[in-house]
Amino acid sequence: MKENARSGSAPASESAPGSPPASRGESALLLVVLLGIIWGTAFPVIRAGIVGGAPPLLFASVRYLLTAVALVVIALVARSDLPRLGDLLPPAVFGGLFMIGLYGGLLYVGENSTSGGLAAVLTASAPLASALFGYRMLPGERFGRWGLSGLLIGFVGVGILVLPQLVAPSSTGFVGPALVVAAVLAFAVGSVLLRRSSRATPGLWTLSVQFAVAGAFVGALALLTQEPMTLGNGGTVLPALAFLVVFPGILGYSLYFHIHHTAGPTRANIVGYVNPVTGVLVGLLVFGEVVTGVEIGGLLLIATGLFLLQRDPLRKLASPAPASSTATAGRDES
Repeated sequence: MKENARSGSAPASESAPGSPPASRGESALLLVVLLGIIWGTAFPVIRAGIVGGAPPLLFASVRYLLTAVALVVIALVARSDLPRLGDLLPPAVFGGLFMIGLYGGLLYVGENSTSGGLAAVLTASAPLASALFGYRMLPGERFGRWGLSGLLIGFVGVGILVLPQLVAPSSTGFVGPALVVAAVLAFAVGSVLLRRSSRATPGLWTLSVQFAVAGAFVGALALLTQEPMTLGNGGTVLPALAFLVVFPGILGYSLYFHIHHTAGPTRANIVGYVNPVTGVLVGLLVFGEVVTGVEIGGLLLIATGLFLLQRDPLRKLASPAPASSTATAGRDES
């Protein structure tokens, strides 16, 4: 998501005259599918880095800090405008701390003792959680009957898609799943509060600040939990870091915050339904895994949910908060 922070930008959902709401909703969902493809590839790469000897929290911290440095370099080369200090506060707190740092830290640790299928279902609840938190705080982004039906059908599809893993869970207890749920709630709350507190267009500098905050926070957690301060000697760690910085990091989060700014957090968080689909396709195309009839049923339900979500018109969002109140507005996430 490329961002040039301008405090006086128009509401993201107000597109050019003559652009029908339905077409804008369809465009947002197409971008969500693209984002799901990009982010879906991150999970096996993260796993490869951890298996290669990188401690989870340190691995995440280094990834976030390298992404922040890369974004600063890009911003300098592109001569991107520096945002005002007050405009950086909500993204730093709700985007950097909640959505990237807290979410990533809890998720990385939680998945150590949670089966992949259960983690997929729990993380796919992000759209539902966003819709719940945003019901009162973001009334202009509520779904209609088509959208609500699509949310529920898509969630059921995710559950069916990972059913084989769910019936044989590898979880060692409740701590791991509880941490994954906490990660999802942090992400959902952050996204809604970010939307409520800041409507400034996200930019390169803003995104770099978010990753810097996230990297510092997760790094502090690594120190507190006394993780080894070495990434190990595995040959997969450095290639995994490079991939995560460029694709899920710079490209993926830039795209996410663009969708978040233009279509709202609930629609942006629908990406949680697309990630498991990417995992199935990667297994089929890269590793030659067989796709079962149950998985095909789950894919069809997810596709049906996305179709119904596309039919739900994108409502006009409320006007952005005055620039003078941005720094003191409520929390945000991204």
